[in-house]
Amino acid sequence: MSRWKGIKTLEYAQKNEQPLILALGFFDCLHIGHIKLIDECKLLAFKKSCLSAVFTFSNSPFEVLGKNCGQILNFEERLYKLDCLKVDFCIKAEFNKSFSELSPLEFLETFVKYMSIKGIVVGNDYTFGRKGEGNVEYLKKWCKDNSIELSVVDFAEDNGEKIASTKIRKLLETGDLTKANAYLVEPYFIIGQVIDGCKRGRDIGFATANLAYPHDKLRIKSGVYYTRVLLDGVWLKAVTNVGEHPTFDDDNFNIESHILYYDKDIYGKKIIVKFLEKIRDIKKFSSKEELADQISKDIDFALNSKF
Repeated sequence: MSRWKGIKTLEYAQKNEQPLILALGFFDCLHIGHIKLIDECKLLAFKKSCLSAVFTFSNSPFEVLGKNCGQILNFEERLYKLDCLKVDFCIKAEFNKSFSELSPLEFLETFVKYMSIKGIVVGNDYTFGRKGEGNVEYLKKWCKDNSIELSVVDFAEDNGEKIASTKIRKLLETGDLTKANAYLVEPYFIIGQVIDGCKRGRDIGFATANLAYPHDKLRIKSGVYYTRVLLDGVWLKAVTNVGEHPTFDDDNFNIESHILYYDKDIYGKKIIVKFLEKIRDIKKFSSKEELADQISKDIDFALNSKF
């Protein structure tokens, strides 16, 4: 058993005798619909004197399935957000070939074999098991047969359209950060370790904290963003470049955050970068001086932001 702050993690087939209310799903980005479901899980846990638990994957099913799309939030980031949502347990499983071949019954019976499940919460379109053969109707019968309370939550909508991870993914890829953040409730963020960079920012007077873009993450639209960086427990304003560096003929896709009024050495530290507003697109400047002038304007944007 391990912890991220207050949340405890359990393996899918790990013995645990504490009574749990279990929320089932992928929860790949924890959007407003997912949070609605998790709130129901916590409420039912309170009513039944149980602890809340959320099931998710510790790796990217997209990579295993050969799909060319990254996760909106990877496992570490989901764990952080689940902790912020005050969930007691995260139950994690590795998505692999053997897991994908589990029948609906095998998937469910693993939980009751190893854990004390007193209730299950799902969305009304939830499917599970091999090729999605299990559905809510299947789950209703199984829960009744096993004396487990089932709560089915309607999915969240916006103007009659379901709020889904695929929709949020497209918003982030096309640069509509404002709408994506509204669906996510809390701003989109990235967790990463500060690495050694080219130090070009320092050369023009704007030192940056550099992150390698996580391999399992969705690539959001390249651009310059107003962000806040969590460093040593404090949220600091920053201007963050995501993507390439055409002024220096550098096509590497990475993240560089200039933390305002901060110049300490933070190499090796893990930080969280929270994206609040898009400032502008990336462009190639004719000189370092022109770039530095634009960065000064980007900083003014950040300083004057309402966020």
